[in-house]
Amino acid sequence: MKSTQMIVRLAIILLSMSGIFAGAIRAESLNDGLGPQATQALGEKNVLTVVVRFPDATPSLPIEAVRRKVVGGLNAYVKEQSYGLASIKADFMGYVMLPDSIASYNISPYNFRVDRRRVRKLIEDTMTALESRVDFSAYDHILIVPAVTTMPGKGYGMICYCANPGMLSGVTRRYVPRYETLRSSGGKEFKGGIFVATENANIGMFAHDYFHALGGIHEGKRLVP
Repeated sequence: MKSTQMIVRLAIILLSMSGIFAGAIRAESLNDGLGPQATQALGEKNVLTVVVRFPDATPSLPIEAVRRKVVGGLNAYVKEQSYGLASIKADFMGYVMLPDSIASYNISPYNFRVDRRRVRKLIEDTMTALESRVDFSAYDHILIVPAVTTMPGKGYGMICYCANPGMLSGVTRRYVPRYETLRSSGGKEFKGGIFVATENANIGMFAHDYFHALGGIHEGKRLVP
């Protein structure tokens, strides 16, 4: 009888140990599955936030409503999602008038059809408009907010996207993300993350493409921030 009880107890102990080991293996596999994560995403980031206008398009939202969303709202969202490990210090500017009509800048709502020359034009025209009063090297990232209500194929064409790294690299089937250098007409450069979202984008859309800019690149792939 005693020997039977000992065998049962031993079996229970072995089963418990196997469960512990299996749990450890599953946890390790989950950790491995995340892949490399960006350490550059941690801490406070300086973000130049610019609301741009087109000569032939009228904003639908008051600029103060846009400011609340892209300054306080986006920072609060990033803090919450990162458990306080990341935050944004935004330098808000607007309106900044672009030189050409919206037809010179608008893009396809489909990633593979986006004309990256127009993406570059939007960014570099914005930089040119600001170059006399902005030191671009003081910022980690740039957010450009086209002040026009947009739906797929209407207004600016695409509601939000990450430009750098992203659309500026040319999104194709063989797409390899990389950081491009942007230049104002006066020669000022910026090589950091750039994301674009129109005035009617919701806070989750702003955050989604900011996280692409925030994560950066590792071995030709965009990282999880």
